[in-house]
Amino acid sequence: MNKFKHYINFFVFSAIILIIVFVLTIILKQNFKDAIIFSFSSFIISLISMAIYFKCFHKYFVFDESNSYLSNKEKELELLKTTEKYRREFIGNVSHELKTPIFNIQGYVETLIDGALYDKSVNKKYLSRASKSIDRLIYIIRDLETISQLESSELSLEISHWNLKDLINDQIDQFEVQSRKKHIKFIHDQKSTNIKVYADKGKIAQVLANLMSNSIKYGKKHGSTRIAMHQTKSSCSVIVRDTGIGIPEKHLNRLFDRFYRVDKSRSREQGGTGLGLAIVKHIIEAHNQNIYVKSTVGRGTEFLFTIQCSDCSNTN
Repeated sequence: MNKFKHYINFFVFSAIILIIVFVLTIILKQNFKDAIIFSFSSFIISLISMAIYFKCFHKYFVFDESNSYLSNKEKELELLKTTEKYRREFIGNVSHELKTPIFNIQGYVETLIDGALYDKSVNKKYLSRASKSIDRLIYIIRDLETISQLESSELSLEISHWNLKDLINDQIDQFEVQSRKKHIKFIHDQKSTNIKVYADKGKIAQVLANLMSNSIKYGKKHGSTRIAMHQTKSSCSVIVRDTGIGIPEKHLNRLFDRFYRVDKSRSREQGGTGLGLAIVKHIIEAHNQNIYVKSTVGRGTEFLFTIQCSDCSNTN
């Protein structure tokens, strides 16, 4: 198709040359017969030039187009390989996350069946451990279901106007016991967050709960977590900044992947499912907003997500 366009372009170009030469010949007071001969000679020369071009040079243009085509194909193949890699990792992670509590439950139940059920020194302990493993399974399945609903748009958002400051205070109260145990202080800039926003209150509460929980889990003893709002005329951003252990830069681009963990052993000890940040990202994106993260090892991590405010023109 591109080659055909080249032929048309050269033919038109040659015809234009013919007309120009003919007109110039007449203007220069050459006789009509000489003008025609001279003009058609120029036309034939143009056509010969076109033939030489396609014979000797056009192949290089075709080669370039082929290279471009191959380049696009290579990019598609690379993307497919990356997607397939993530898919295998996801399946492997799901399998591992489910297998661990299931095997734990199986071991405790079999021990109880074999006689430990009647041993008062261990029966309650084993039943309690089995119960914790069941809770972990429930958390994993619940979080997977939430992600599935968010990805398939089956989960409808209940959008309304509400005060952000009040929601943050509620979440701080929820984590009071955990933060005290770790000696981590929540610093809430209530002046900046005293604003009405337009979003799903329950889902944003889930976002804040996850970010605040992580700031405690991976925070340093006697550290702090600061929550504030940055507002402009066009946007509002919620910032959750901690003074924790931080995250190496190489992990930041995959931090929101399902089951992705920076420190797998430590994360599992903390009791997380590895799905929290993936859910956070899906919730924010379901609101047509964005979330960002930046971190410095040893100094802490900052999460920032945008949210629609009821009236961005009002400033505190």
